[in-house]
Amino acid sequence: MIFRLSIALLLLTCSSCSASQKPDAASPDLDSAKARQAAVESGLLTRAWAQGHGFDIEERMRILEVPGVSVAVIRNGKIDWAAGYGVRDETSGLPVTTETLFQAASISKPVSALAALRLAQDGRLDLDTPINKLLKSFKLPESEFGDEVTPRRILNHSAGLNVDGFAGYRVGEQIPTAVDLLLGRGNSEALRQIEPAGERYRYSGGGSTMLQVAMTDITGQDFNSIVQEQVLVPLSMTRSTYEQPISEDTWPNHSAAHDYAGRRIPGGANVYPEQFPAGLWTTPSDIARFVLEVQRVAGGEDGRVLNADSGKQMLTPAFRRAGLGLFIDDFGGEQWFEHSGSNKGFKCDFRASFIGGNGVIVMTNSNTGFELCRDIIRTVAHVYGWTGMVGDPLEQAAVSSEQIHQYAGHYDFGPDEVAFITVEDEQMTIQQLPYPRMPLVPLGEHRFQILGTEFHVEFQSDESGAVESMSMSMAPDQLAMRMTADDYWPVQDLLLGDAKNAIAHYKKAHIQDEADPMVDCDRLIQLTKGLLKFADPQAALILGEAITGLYPDDAGAWDMLGQVRYELGELEGALQAYQTCLQRIGADESLDDAQRDLIEEHTLARLRNLIK
Repeated sequence: MIFRLSIALLLLTCSSCSASQKPDAASPDLDSAKARQAAVESGLLTRAWAQGHGFDIEERMRILEVPGVSVAVIRNGKIDWAAGYGVRDETSGLPVTTETLFQAASISKPVSALAALRLAQDGRLDLDTPINKLLKSFKLPESEFGDEVTPRRILNHSAGLNVDGFAGYRVGEQIPTAVDLLLGRGNSEALRQIEPAGERYRYSGGGSTMLQVAMTDITGQDFNSIVQEQVLVPLSMTRSTYEQPISEDTWPNHSAAHDYAGRRIPGGANVYPEQFPAGLWTTPSDIARFVLEVQRVAGGEDGRVLNADSGKQMLTPAFRRAGLGLFIDDFGGEQWFEHSGSNKGFKCDFRASFIGGNGVIVMTNSNTGFELCRDIIRTVAHVYGWTGMVGDPLEQAAVSSEQIHQYAGHYDFGPDEVAFITVEDEQMTIQQLPYPRMPLVPLGEHRFQILGTEFHVEFQSDESGAVESMSMSMAPDQLAMRMTADDYWPVQDLLLGDAKNAIAHYKKAHIQDEADPMVDCDRLIQLTKGLLKFADPQAALILGEAITGLYPDDAGAWDMLGQVRYELGELEGALQAYQTCLQRIGADESLDDAQRDLIEEHTLARLRNLIK
C-alpha cells in the first residue's frame, strides 16, 4: 500500500509522468506559427526533463486529470497562435475552443487594476488617498495602525489587510453582496487591517474587494459595467465579463470547473461576488489583448486605456515584486510581468515580457491545472527561445541495451500492488495501476529518474549480480521483490490481457473475506479508472461490471460503470448504469455529504446529455 500512496503523491505534487516519447522540443527558429504550435503540443517539458523526451499535451492532460485547457501565445507584439484542447465539461464532452470562457481567478486582479488606474488617470480615484475617504457604503474599521490604507497599497498588497483568498459560493446558495463580504457575512472573515500599511508585502484579495466597492461608490455603476467601459470594450476583449453568476444564455460557451479527479463540481462552477479579485470570465486570447496593452505602456507608449506614465506606475514593483495588480520578475536578465489564478476547479497563469512583445497565457478547468500551466509555459519558452525559464536537462548515464533489459519484470510491493518494469525500443518504463506508464531515464548504475518528477527508482542486486528488488526515493526502505513465475497477483492479469482470470480471483477473495483490502470497492473502482484511461478500456468494462456484481448497492460502482460504458460508446448501457447509480445514492451509507453531492451532480449531468 505504501507504493500506491507514494505514486499518488508523486502525480499530485510533481511535474509530470507519461509513457509518450516525442522528439526534443523544437528549436526557436521554426518559421511558422503552425510549426511552433506543433512543437509545443508534442514536446511538453516538465521540471525535470531529458533530451529526446517530450510529452504530448493531451496525454499530459489525461495524467493530470485536466479535462480542458486553452492557450494563447504572443510573439513580436501579436497573437502568434491560440488553441483549445480537451472538453469544457467532462459530462457533456463539448470541446474547448479559443472562444470558451474560463474563470480567470486572481488574473482578474490585473485586469481590474487597469480599470482602477484608468479612473485614477481620469482624476476620479486618487491612488494615495485613504480608502475610507473614497468609500460611501462601507468603512474599513479603525485600527491602531492609522489611516494609511490607500488604493495604491491595496493594489501592491502592502496595505496590511487580512483575507487572502475566497472559496466561492455554490450555484443556488444565497450570494452575499460585496459589502456583506467586507462585513464578514459571507464565508470569509470581516476585512480589517492587521499590520501597518506600507511596510511589507501581505497578499489580500479582501482589500481588492474593498477597492471594488470604492470604485462602484465613486462611479455609481456596477463593477462589471465599470470594467467593460474602462477596459474590456477599449481593448476589444469581447469574450470577457465580470458577471457573477455568469449568464448561461449570454455565454453558453463557458467551461465547467472540475475537481482533483477531473469531475465536474456541483453546480458547474462556483460564484464569486468578489469580482475585482476573482470574478472575471475570459479567454487566453482576451488576456493576450490585455497583455499587449500593458506591453505598449511598458515600452513607453500611450495605450488605449493607460498612458505611459500610468503604465510606469503599474509596472514599478514595491515589496515582493508586486506592482499595481501585477508581479514583476526577471528571467535571463530581462523583466517580465505575470500573474496566476486559482478558483475552485480553475487554475491559470500568464507571463509576458516588458520588451520584445512576447508572452503566453494558459487557462485550465481543473484543480490540478497548475502543473499543466507550468509545463506549457516552460515549453513555449523553450520553443521560442526565451531565456532563463527552462532548467538544464537531466544528465543521462550511458547504459547498454543488455543492462536495461536486466531490470524488466514485475515487482511486488504488497497484496496486489505490483510495479511493472518494461522495456520497449530501449526505453524503460514503470507502471502500477491505476496510474499510467512513466518513462525511466538512467542516472547511473541501478538508478533511474522517473521523468518529470524529483523522484527516482533504485534497483538492488543479489550476491550473484542478478536484480532482485527495487525501491523508490520517496520510500527507500520499502523494497519490492522481483516476482518469479510462481508468484501471482490478479492485477498482473488486468495489465496482461486476461481480465476474466483476474476477476475470478477477485471474486474468490471476496467470498473468502469481504474485508480483504485487495477487493475493497473503492480500490477496484480506481483500478477500473486506470485501465480505462491508461491501459485497456475493455478490461475496464469487464472489471466495472464485476464490481457492480460484488457491490450492487454502491453508487460509486454504478457511476464508474456508467463512465466506462459512456467512454466506450455503449450509451444505452451507460444510461442504465447512471439510472441505477441515482437510485443507490440516497441509501449508500459509505458516502459522506460531499461525495454524495458530487456523484449525484455528475450522474444527473451525464443523464441529461444521454437523454437529449
